[in-house]
Amino acid sequence: MRSSPVGTVIISASIAFAFASIVFANLSWAVASIAIAGAYIYAHARFASEIERTSLEISRIVLDELGFAGEPIGVKVEILNKDPVPVRAVFEDQVPKDCELSAGSNRSERVLPGRSILTLSYSLVPKRRGVHRIDGMRIERVDALGLLETAQLIDAMTLINAHTRKDSFDSARKIAGKEHIEFSGMARSPAIILRELEFDGIRDYVPGDRARDIHWKLLPKLGRLMTKTYKKEGSLQTLVFVDCGRSMRFQEHKISKIDHAVDLSMQLSNVLISSFHPAGVATFDETHVIGSAPPSLGRHQFEKIVALLRNVPDSIRVDEPGIAAGEQPGTPPERPAMTHKVEPGEGEEAFLSKIDSISKPARKISLGIGLEGAVKEALARSKGQELMFIIISDLISSREAVLAAAKTCQRAGSKMIVIQTYDDWYKRRAETPEVHEIEGLYSNLHAALSVEAALRGFGSSFVRIGPADTAAGIVRAIRRGKA
Repeated sequence: MRSSPVGTVIISASIAFAFASIVFANLSWAVASIAIAGAYIYAHARFASEIERTSLEISRIVLDELGFAGEPIGVKVEILNKDPVPVRAVFEDQVPKDCELSAGSNRSERVLPGRSILTLSYSLVPKRRGVHRIDGMRIERVDALGLLETAQLIDAMTLINAHTRKDSFDSARKIAGKEHIEFSGMARSPAIILRELEFDGIRDYVPGDRARDIHWKLLPKLGRLMTKTYKKEGSLQTLVFVDCGRSMRFQEHKISKIDHAVDLSMQLSNVLISSFHPAGVATFDETHVIGSAPPSLGRHQFEKIVALLRNVPDSIRVDEPGIAAGEQPGTPPERPAMTHKVEPGEGEEAFLSKIDSISKPARKISLGIGLEGAVKEALARSKGQELMFIIISDLISSREAVLAAAKTCQRAGSKMIVIQTYDDWYKRRAETPEVHEIEGLYSNLHAALSVEAALRGFGSSFVRIGPADTAAGIVRAIRRGKA
């Protein structure tokens, strides 16, 4: 609680009257000083009592269930004054740091009568994907005489989970709509013909072939009818793994690798579902699987995948506080030097057992048991059925885990496609790089090619992408055998 500008003037006047009464020995000025001070003390006690007995209840509702980064999200706040005493204040709902006010107002200056409700409606625009937190309501109060004021923060936390940008969400639906699907065969699980993307070749026309499959442009050249043939596929369960490790979350330029991976996994899974391939998505980091939506062709499978991807950890700007300059993202922290001192009575066995207890957890973490374990679990549940795994990763912190998973898939006879979000292509580069920077780029590319060769040696397909690559381009690369 502090004095308002009016209260400061009143206190100054009281002090001035008291000083004048002493200097000029004037009793009336002393009485005036005491009266002013008494009024201020009474106002202070009354205001403190009002603050102590005030009972406000904050109810906040997010009007949009599925919010997107860069799109307005409606918020409605109701403030209930349970006490009969009115509250004179400026009510301001706290806007999250990475959001900006779009429409309406989150602030109201008024007198809230006792046992009444104040409603605020406004819209927020999140600047990035992720969870945004509204901490509470800030209330700047003033007493009835305007002599005192105070500020309170009432805790009423609300989380706003913003998904990726709406154009990426729309692209996931549009790219799936470009697939032309037909059924053929008499089996319970009929084969699927994918037009254009699954073009197989040309053969002579046979009576009974459909007219729309005839290649009419070849008729003048060859003088006979030719028909197009298409490759047939059966339904294949596919699980898309999204790497959410520390190296994936760092953002140095316009887009982070984790945000790009979220968009691609959403779009690829919708393409698979629209092609009647049971698809699911799983998120993992260096040590464990964070969340999973098992492969399915259910009616609401795509909505389940979107809900899972909304909980993917946020990206981290490299210029944010707490990130040291020059720190390599994704590089596991160095283990502290072993400071155990061998006492004279300790034997070699005790010392070696201490080393073994320290090194065992580190080996488990480096192997990425989460990804490898999830792949093994999916293969065990498939009971010998062929599966497809699509892994989106930068192959930095999860490199060993991806290699181990690829080796497991090769042994089980399943397929794997690794989509590498190449780290150097997501960074801001100077127009004229220095020699040591060029050497670093070459070294990174050499290491990436070695990993690619190892993955291809395990029979996995491989695609290296940058921030400009889209899901449609990746699908075309895979279909044409360039992966």
